[in-house]
Formats: sequence, structure tokens, C-alpha cells
Amino acid sequence: MHSHRPSFITELANRVFGDPARASDWLDRPCVQLGGHTPRDVLGSDDGVRRVEELLRQLDDDQRLDPG
Repeated sequence: MHSHRPSFITELANRVFGDPARASDWLDRPCVQLGGHTPRDVLGSDDGVRRVEELLRQLDDDQRLDPG
């Protein structure tokens, strides 16, 4: 298992959303997959970082499959 710093997550979100403002908005929006917490809220634990990274990678994969 690997561990990333929260700054890695911010960089990944910026890449996935293509815009720092959109990425920041997503990081601050409550997420059902995180039990109603915001992604930024859960970055204090290794498990939280891993879960947010997985969500971002899923979003990135979905965008690649359906770019329109």
C-alpha cells in the first residue's frame, strides 16, 4: 500500500477537473461515498487519503470513457 500527502490529492484533483477552482469546489462538497463528509475533511487519515484518491481516479476514468 502506498501513502500520499494531501497535497498530492490537491494536485490530482486539479488534473482531473482541469481547473483549480473546480477541484477546490469538489474537495469542499459533501460526498455520499465518504459518508457525507467532504473529501478535504477526510484527508487527515491515510484511509481518507486513499478513499479520496480512489474517487478521483474513478472520476478520471469515467471522463476518459465518456469525454462528452
